Amino acid sequence: MTDKELMQEVYSGNQEALSDLIELYYADIFRFCLYMVQSEDDAYDITQETFLKFIKYSSAYRQYNLKGYLLTIARNLCFSYFRMQKERNHSYERETLEKLPIQNDSIQNTENSIYLQKLLSELSPENREVVILRTYEELKFKDIAKMMGCSVSTVKSRFRLGVQHLKRMVEDGNGKS
Repeated sequence: MTDKELMQEVYSGNQEALSDLIELYYADIFRFCLYMVQSEDDAYDITQETFLKFIKYSSAYRQYNLKGYLLTIARNLCFSYFRMQKERNHSYERETLEKLPIQNDSIQNTENSIYLQKLLSELSPENREVVILRTYEELKFKDIAKMMGCSVSTVKSRFRLGVQHLKRMVEDGNGKS
């Protein structure tokens, strides 16, 4: 079922279609939130809030890229989270390294995931966001630019700078324990 058909079912009140929509995009939204906020518990909360906001305002949805729309909601909620953390003057610990979901029993894959997570956390928030959206969510530069409210050239520049910074850190051995 296409996103458009799925949304038509949701608009008609089909609860099963809504469950299908959430099931289809939940993992992607959670992974994005986890990379952004670096806390599994907060990522779960933001993911839940993303879908609640989408359900509440689903009648306002006029996009063609449903995943992009959900990622935009999640992105805005992540930034609200950062503002709230800053206002409270709490510096949160980066517990994510210990809580990364292990998708493979291989110790090497787990170590690589932890290492990559640590490297990503060293990037500026703007560069990290672009690298995550482009690499993990496989969004096009123009879609990322639209989400972030900036030009495609700015997004490409942030991606290039982020990748260069990651390469430099790997070459220098930064981030390794």
